[in-house]
Amino acid sequence: MPELKLAVATRHFKLPLKRALDTAAEIGARGLQFDVRNELKPTELSETGRRQFRLQLQEQLLTLASFEYPTRRSFCDEDALDARVAGLKAALEFAFSMGVTVVCGRIGRIPEDADSPKYKLLRDVLNDIARHSNRVGATFAITPGVDSLDTLKRLFNDVTEGPIGINLDPAGLVMSENNPVEVYRALYDKVLSVALRDGLRDIDGQGIEVPVGRGEVVWDELLALLDEGRFNGWLVATRTTGDDRIADAARAIRFVRNLQAGH
Repeated sequence: MPELKLAVATRHFKLPLKRALDTAAEIGARGLQFDVRNELKPTELSETGRRQFRLQLQEQLLTLASFEYPTRRSFCDEDALDARVAGLKAALEFAFSMGVTVVCGRIGRIPEDADSPKYKLLRDVLNDIARHSNRVGATFAITPGVDSLDTLKRLFNDVTEGPIGINLDPAGLVMSENNPVEVYRALYDKVLSVALRDGLRDIDGQGIEVPVGRGEVVWDELLALLDEGRFNGWLVATRTTGDDRIADAARAIRFVRNLQAGH
């Protein structure tokens, strides 16, 4: 199995940008994912600033793996929808200017009724974004949530105007009672990025994020499938809870490397 590309999402470290770069390098990451709505804003980086930032990355032997564009509302909620779409399009343009080809984000729960106005709105919005991706050279990768595999497949079949991908989040799938292995098998050609995080369901059926290797994600099987599917994207260590997120991200990276080494 070729060595997997391992990155870290720095937004959860809550560190200044330069310190976040140093920390990512220290814990063994080779790539970075930035939140381009709150952490690394396109409007705050001039052309000179972008060149200097890329030089800082080179000095640390780091690569920009992907960006994330988080939103508080779904893409089938009409309230301020135009602003969300415009922000995502700007993030895609910024990504390409920085040599990044994938922007990850959630779209909200997919309406199950394909004839409903909300589903049609979501379909049209994603087709508009896909057309924009065609023009700018970076692709939006949806992070699936509680939606069933059949619902996901139908949505992807209905987006025909350009590329759109998946940011596979095994922890989120496990916590919503979906099977990451089944989702990958069915949609492997759409998977552009993988969130390296773990989760389980407690006695009350509530989803809980836990350190990688301590949850219900079957990592050895999933990594074997990534190899079988010739996945060449990044696994991004993402720890959204916990008292020591940096240490947990470091352990996640070591966990994958040890699995690959057969330890």
